[in-house]
Amino acid sequence: MDGIVLIDGGCRFCRFSSKLLKRMVVGNLPIIPETAFTEFTLPKIDSIKWVVGTDVFVKSDALSRILAFSHWYFQPLRLVFLLPASFLDKGYDWVAKNRLFWGKSVDDCAI
Repeated sequence: MDGIVLIDGGCRFCRFSSKLLKRMVVGNLPIIPETAFTEFTLPKIDSIKWVVGTDVFVKSDALSRILAFSHWYFQPLRLVFLLPASFLDKGYDWVAKNRLFWGKSVDDCAI
């Protein structure tokens, strides 16, 4: 796996999502906080980021590319990414905005 996953903050929702992605993906999925990444300047977007070389993918595009490395039984989830990126990004933004709604799985976040 060539890329690195960068997460926004240290809230429980970010950590839970990171653990879930690690379980879904075959092999080692490097996940680090965005603040620890110093290779080059990143776009100012509050989102998961998938960095491959000097390319940075965000939101649904990042998730789609990460899921390409998932176990075979998670591959059907990739069908969701056939929807338009603008629609998927709005869904991503809604989940991120309402992460406190998910109950006890979330605490204060740096975002």
